[in-house]
Amino acid sequence: MLKDKQIVVIDDSRAILLLLQSMLDKLGYHQVTCVDSAQKAMSVIARHPERYALILTDLNMPDMDGIQVLRRLGEIAFKGAVGIISEMEPRIITLAAEIAQSHRLRMIGCAPKPLQPDDLNGLLVKAEELVGQDRTNRQELSETELLEVIERHWILPYFQPKVNMVTNKVDSVEVLMRIRRPGEVNAITPWRFIDAAQQYQLLDTMTFQLIGKAIQAFPGLKKIFGEQVKLGINLSPHQLEREDLVDVLERQFKGHGLMPEQIVLEITEERALRSTAQMETLNRMRMRGFGVSLDDFGTGFTNINQLRTLPFSEVKIDRSLIINIHRDAFCQAVVHSLADIARQLDVTLVAEGIEQIEELNYLMHAYDRMVIQGYLVCRPRPMEALAAWYASWTKQFTKSR
Repeated sequence: MLKDKQIVVIDDSRAILLLLQSMLDKLGYHQVTCVDSAQKAMSVIARHPERYALILTDLNMPDMDGIQVLRRLGEIAFKGAVGIISEMEPRIITLAAEIAQSHRLRMIGCAPKPLQPDDLNGLLVKAEELVGQDRTNRQELSETELLEVIERHWILPYFQPKVNMVTNKVDSVEVLMRIRRPGEVNAITPWRFIDAAQQYQLLDTMTFQLIGKAIQAFPGLKKIFGEQVKLGINLSPHQLEREDLVDVLERQFKGHGLMPEQIVLEITEERALRSTAQMETLNRMRMRGFGVSLDDFGTGFTNINQLRTLPFSEVKIDRSLIINIHRDAFCQAVVHSLADIARQLDVTLVAEGIEQIEELNYLMHAYDRMVIQGYLVCRPRPMEALAAWYASWTKQFTKSR
């Protein structure tokens, strides 16, 4: 949890620092270092950047401004969350957003001055999300347990729809891997097994077992959502290193009557896509007709300009850029730039992680071509629960027209 990690606040105003420290303390964040000199702060952070989980910085400061702070954090490859606290005009915030993306920082947004508790809390929620993605104390399944899961076919597909905001129909359904062992009520989520599966070189086997079950479910999905629905399959950057990956995928899908055009391969942004083998696989996927989605955009590895050269047909905006987007100028700037590029390149843009009605309302009013996904729309569900959800969703949509 973020409350157990160290936070640094940088602002040349001691009054602002005192206010922020008080607000953070009331919220339960006690490991907070406040510094009124950006140069001093960066000299400390640069020695041991891994110690710090969150940095909140002003932009307009005398000795070293916030833009220089962002550049320096990029130079030391800072992996924690970074937030901006500033009263600067929107164009300056927009440029700061683009600069942060070019430095591959894990930006969580901007809170305007005078700082309000809701805005600060919004930044903290986003930071908690990023810290949660780096869990180190999770109880992972052992190699023996994973081998048993594979042998006994305990891998289950859960499905989370992506809804087109124009038609309100489900364009595609993301397939999410779960494990359910006999006698256990709740399915085991990926936090407890994905890294371990990759470590023990079992992820490919588990992925193809999941794909097999998703293929079996596909006729039922088409019956619920219509013939246009596509399957979204998650792959890691590490799996893209496999030279025969595209051939194996194509054989598995075509062997069951599914064409590449019905599949969206979602590539997680957990690691940078930079090797020649990965680029070859991405290109080969698109050449064969598969849809290719960049998942979790905004977590720091791919910047906006790179999207012009990478052959993605879909980009999924990470939840950290969606939380409180209705009141966060930084996130609005990033998503606006993404929407412009998506329109130019004819790329589908998906907002994932929507949990608040205010977020949904903002997106619906600001963009007319976006696809939405998140708990507010539909939580990941087993196959047997999808029909009831869609009937309820369709009824609600019909009433609102």
